[in-house]
Amino acid sequence: MQLLESRKYLDMLRAGEEDGLLFFMLQYGEQLRFFAYKITKNREASEEIVSESFYKLWQGREKAVSVEAIKSFLYLTIRNACYNHVGSSYHKTVDLRDELLGDMVETRTDILTHIIYTELIDQIVAELDTLPTQQAEVFRLSYLEGLGTLEICETLGTTASNVYFARSKALSALRLIFKEKDISFYTAFLVFTFLTNF
Repeated sequence: MQLLESRKYLDMLRAGEEDGLLFFMLQYGEQLRFFAYKITKNREASEEIVSESFYKLWQGREKAVSVEAIKSFLYLTIRNACYNHVGSSYHKTVDLRDELLGDMVETRTDILTHIIYTELIDQIVAELDTLPTQQAEVFRLSYLEGLGTLEICETLGTTASNVYFARSKALSALRLIFKEKDISFYTAFLVFTFLTNF
């Protein structure tokens, strides 16, 4: 059903109907902003970069042949703009000509990894709503925003022991949720929590 709905909005986008663009903004906006923020560490810049990427999508809308191509285009456009923003000479940007919205779907490992990562984040954020408020907030500040224990204590006005306890309870609850849901999500969640501790 979701695939058919996405194709309907793809057709609307290609026809120049703004509802088509709005669908993709609502569908991918949050995860793209998170993706941009992980590179720039700047919320305003991330918002601006994501907005600009949707504007570029709108400009090239007639060449969009699939939902996958749109998604790849948005991730590549945002990644390149973020690297330009932070002035990284380490990451080589990709030439984003019109053909990217066409038949060529970007399948490079780094982009697919980013896509999987942000989709996992969406799943985690959705599950955080099921946790007690303090556990969810400690997890969000610790794993999604990268704050240390002392910064979390200051932000929430609590003690280090409360932060450790809430983080431990949140991790246990989320591990159980993802283990029951799907082994691939469980594995990805374990990798995510391991890597974000470094």
